[in-house]
Amino acid sequence: MKNEKLALFLLRLGIASVFLYAAIAATLEPSNWIGYLPQFLRSIFPAETLLRLFSAYEVIISLWLLWGKKLLYPSVLSVITLSAIIIANIGQLDVVFRDIAILFAALSLVVVSKDSK
Repeated sequence: MKNEKLALFLLRLGIASVFLYAAIAATLEPSNWIGYLPQFLRSIFPAETLLRLFSAYEVIISLWLLWGKKLLYPSVLSVITLSAIIIANIGQLDVVFRDIAILFAALSLVVVSKDSK
């Protein structure tokens, strides 16, 4: 049981760190990250505003994952977010292929969270 709790924490920490890194990096260097936003969204909203909002969303997911309460919800949000990132940037698979592993880590969090509910 102790190892399971540690494994679950490490999984949450790993996924949270990815979202937190992206949020911080996008805030510090928005020009490096704007290109990953889908073009149709950039045509509707100002790109920098959209990026700031998405970064805030990523921080919220990160903190919620680290908090560990009602874990099913941030886990599902992580799966949806990572799926959307992969689909929206499938043409840049050389960059986003790592997100597939993170997606499966988030999926395993969903499974574990659903079982422990």
